Amino acid sequence: MRPNDRRLPVAAAALVAVAVTAGCTGNADRPTMDEASKQLITDGDKLITSQALTTTGSAAATEKASQDSEAGCLKGQVQRFFRAQGDLKGPPYVHSPGSAAALMSSWLRLQGYEKIVDDLDLRDENLGMAVLRHPTTGITFLVTVRNEQKPNILIVGKTSCYERGK
Repeated sequence: MRPNDRRLPVAAAALVAVAVTAGCTGNADRPTMDEASKQLITDGDKLITSQALTTTGSAAATEKASQDSEAGCLKGQVQRFFRAQGDLKGPPYVHSPGSAAALMSSWLRLQGYEKIVDDLDLRDENLGMAVLRHPTTGITFLVTVRNEQKPNILIVGKTSCYERGK
């Protein structure tokens, strides 16, 4: 092993240690519940009016982070949801659910969201899914597109869990 080859494992270990330490110090950039809710609504509204969605279908918001929900949180914590639903344009064979979900996923990635679930594990010819999370805001979006059941397009966005009243 050459001397420079020995430095690579040491450098990699140092980077891992820094990343772990940074992750444990808390997220000073994490928004408040109100800030996260406003961003959730903004991102959700922009997604449902984006070209990524309108080229294959349309959707409308059915819930816009208007109330606290304990679902999925520890006792004493709450989160807020953005929900939208709609349909694909044309007959079921015109748009692939996987392609429609991938278009919306790409749009979210351009907004800074990161894929947290490999969508290839979740899709087939009748179902496309994408799960993305924003690393700073903690907002998560789940996009589901299916062609065998109406509504075809389901979008759920949610904030992280926050202590009630904060």
